[in-house]
Amino acid sequence: MLTQMAAPSRFWNGEALPLVQWNRFSSTDAGDVEAHMSRMFCPHRLDVQGGRPPIDFRHNQAQLKALTFNAQDYGNPFGRISIDVPQMGQIYLVQFSLTGTSFITHDRDSFSLAPGEMCVLAPDSHFRQTFEAGYKHFTIKIPKADLEQVLASELGFRPDDLVFSTRPVPLVGAAQAFAHLVRTICDDIDYGLTGYTHPRASGAVEDTLKRLLLAAVPHNHSELFDSAPSGPAPYYVRRVEDFVRGHACEAISLIDMIEISGVSARSLHAGFRRFRGVTPMVYLKNVRLDLARKMLLGGVEEGHSVTDVALACGFSHLSKFARDYAERFGERPSATLRQLKG
Repeated sequence: MLTQMAAPSRFWNGEALPLVQWNRFSSTDAGDVEAHMSRMFCPHRLDVQGGRPPIDFRHNQAQLKALTFNAQDYGNPFGRISIDVPQMGQIYLVQFSLTGTSFITHDRDSFSLAPGEMCVLAPDSHFRQTFEAGYKHFTIKIPKADLEQVLASELGFRPDDLVFSTRPVPLVGAAQAFAHLVRTICDDIDYGLTGYTHPRASGAVEDTLKRLLLAAVPHNHSELFDSAPSGPAPYYVRRVEDFVRGHACEAISLIDMIEISGVSARSLHAGFRRFRGVTPMVYLKNVRLDLARKMLLGGVEEGHSVTDVALACGFSHLSKFARDYAERFGERPSATLRQLKG
């Protein structure tokens, strides 16, 4: 967790909130707190549970360029605080628990977020959080468009909508590096140092944080993002990608892709392996699987079945579709549909 990392600092000891020199708002009135946090993030409802215990809310905030760092303590010595957020619109929230545990329902998925973990809350999802007594947390607000632009620049093309895993990830590897850089930036800001906030540096620092986040938390483009960068993909790879994304539901053969590319089968295969880490046919399959998941997640009210979705997305062998779907997303398509219907 942020409070357990090396190079201890008085700002990250689990007792004093980070950014203590940057208090944005304090109040003991729950209504004022709800109004303030709705302005800072998005409209939502706050509920103080347990006989309306007293609160002593504090919100510390600092900003680089487009990213904002937020340390929050609802100051509830007993009882619980819950917040209900319909949707955040155009921002991602990256959240850490500093002290205590948060219980989160994210759309239809429920989990707890404890110290030593981080999670990403999606812009277009409904979520509810319940904070236990004494809970303190830290959130980073990241514009959706900015993060997707960084992803597009790394991949060399603009992919489908970015979808993070809703599950918390432990602070190890890239996640630990992300958390450590956040801590360092906030400590420097609190000490009055201006290196990270310098107008010539802040944009690059933000882009580094976004890239670390994309490496730390699994998402639907992780396979491509985690592959070794090889420079911009050549025109014939991008030409086939555009064709596949526009006609994924239609019958597409390798011969079709070779004709679209204008190069030999060997060159096309080598280009996809080098710049996308997969063969052209695997790329087509992955695009279709992503489309199938999107249809399953969004088409419950329309009465779609797994068979309907598979056939609509160009899969003719249902058993192979189910196996490939499970390998890519960690669950069978029927489980995705059953969970949403439940």
